[in-house]
Amino acid sequence: MTWGSLAAAVALTAGLAAPAIAAPADALPAPVWMCHASCGPTTATYPISHDQVPLDTTDVTGGPQATDSPKVDCFYVYPTVDTLPNIVPATSDEEFAQAIAQVGMLNPRCRIFIPTYRQRTLPELALSLITKIPPDYSTAIGDVEQAFQYYWDHDNTDPATGKRRGVVLLGHSQGAAALTTLVQDKFDGHPDMQRQLVSAILLGGHIVVPTGKIEGDGDAKATFQHVPACQLATETGCVVAYSSYKPGGQVPTPDADLVRVVNDPNHQVLCVNPAGLLAGTSGPTPLDTVLYTRKLVGGNDLNPYGRISSLGQSLTVPNYPTGFARYHGTLTGQCKQTLDGTSTVSWLDITGGDDLVGPPQANFYGLHALDFNLTDGDLSELVGRQATAWTAGT
Repeated sequence: MTWGSLAAAVALTAGLAAPAIAAPADALPAPVWMCHASCGPTTATYPISHDQVPLDTTDVTGGPQATDSPKVDCFYVYPTVDTLPNIVPATSDEEFAQAIAQVGMLNPRCRIFIPTYRQRTLPELALSLITKIPPDYSTAIGDVEQAFQYYWDHDNTDPATGKRRGVVLLGHSQGAAALTTLVQDKFDGHPDMQRQLVSAILLGGHIVVPTGKIEGDGDAKATFQHVPACQLATETGCVVAYSSYKPGGQVPTPDADLVRVVNDPNHQVLCVNPAGLLAGTSGPTPLDTVLYTRKLVGGNDLNPYGRISSLGQSLTVPNYPTGFARYHGTLTGQCKQTLDGTSTVSWLDITGGDDLVGPPQANFYGLHALDFNLTDGDLSELVGRQATAWTAGT
């Protein structure tokens, strides 16, 4: 069983007053925060203190540097990490490493809120695949929605202005699945809430739209009805979503469920390339790739991945004294779509960078574990531009 197959199983199940959400029967007494406005290991035993998290970057190839943007918030939900149930829950080193590896680059862009949640574990998802019984994600979704409600009630109003702050939702794999439900419950069809949504960045999920369209608009099979795909870098209240593959000119294999709508040419999985939004093109676009280093995740020569799972990955983890290594233009990306028999296939097609992310493979999980890192610099710039546009419109 690989990371890719488990992740695919996860992704495919899955004063303004926010719409009320029923709490699960085993609801936590209060949210447990990994990061609350600032991102440091509040409860983890991660061996670096809050002020020592190495969020600096080695710029390997040269490229645009991040600058501060208007203040908005980022609410992020990490992917499947746990091998044992996090019953309490308490932030683990592995959860924190995965989270900071994906969204640490956003630290200059926004206040970061990351709830620790009781997710379905890797072994549970493996069992689900074997038994063909869909896993129950209600506890994970309940924890995430409880944490968002707490954030909305206690943190979203700016004390200096008394106004609501814009919020960017970011999630990957199981995290994207939980946030997809959150968007459906709290934002889709609720214009007052959607006005506060800077964007929803839902990677490695399965956001379905009618073929050739950007939102459902009454289509029962569409994931969202009134939250459209982002079409411009300055558009707000919209969705960025993709799953990345490097099939080397081929189509991802028939078991690549993350990017397929099976036997239905009238619907497709949404693919929005953040680099393409910034460049204003739908063609192949150089990516601003940001990879975590051994220092960030506690790696070494024997285990360069450190606290990050290496299952399903072929990443060469850079060995620099900084927390991240940035490669601008080493890889390119383009959203591609094709009809494979009667099934639509839509994916972010990655080329280049064989020495960093491995050679082309048309396998079912693709580059799932690296969905965020492949475009991390682009996502940081996109969030900055969307935050500026949102602030200007309020």
